[in-house]
Amino acid sequence: MKILLGTLAYIVVTFPFAVVWHMVVFKEKYMRWQYFGEDVKPALGLASMLLQGVVLSYSYSALPVDHSSLQTGISYALLMGLFLWSVHVLAAMGKSSKVRHLEFFVMETVYLTIQFAIYGALISRIF
Repeated sequence: MKILLGTLAYIVVTFPFAVVWHMVVFKEKYMRWQYFGEDVKPALGLASMLLQGVVLSYSYSALPVDHSSLQTGISYALLMGLFLWSVHVLAAMGKSSKVRHLEFFVMETVYLTIQFAIYGALISRIF
């Protein structure tokens, strides 16, 4: 049950935050950078988040730590966020010169830091 709740917490934090950040607040920048392809499929993004949420929540449950500690939850989430940041931000910058600049680097770093800090706080409450 906790893994399911952790997964739902990840999706509830990530999906709306991603939509607002990328497609509302900073839409012009992301459009200019051609961050999105011509045929965006939010359902695939949601499926990705579902899988990430399951893996993150299961992995957290398997750690031999005090799961209810806020510090542990946030530390875990930020460490996992660092891993996903490397896959998401650095890989995007390696693939496209349109996003290969400091502004993209900073914006995505801030976005992922906020996302994973909130998730860390929630997962520590759930577990």
